[in-house]
Amino acid sequence: MSNKTNTLPLRHNNRLIIVKLDFLLVREIEDEFGGLPALQEKFANNNWQVSDLVTLVQMLLQAAGSTVDYVLLGNTMLREGLPHYLATVQAFLDMVLNAE
Repeated sequence: MSNKTNTLPLRHNNRLIIVKLDFLLVREIEDEFGGLPALQEKFANNNWQVSDLVTLVQMLLQAAGSTVDYVLLGNTMLREGLPHYLATVQAFLDMVLNAE
């Protein structure tokens, strides 16, 4: 992740996809989940659902120009393991809220 370029790497299906942070993405996520501070707290306290994670990853992928079917994405994430996706979502939230 790079502060200077406001980008976030996301590994999916053995590909590295670069997500650019922009306000439209933030607004879309807030429209779906509510405020990002509450969402960040939800993930920090392990109070999230797998469907939350899949939805966020789908939004990040779409923002990077990679449209993926929701159910196929969820199955892929379960097969690949959730930890790296979780880390990416947490890094995204940190980048937005804490300029990290």
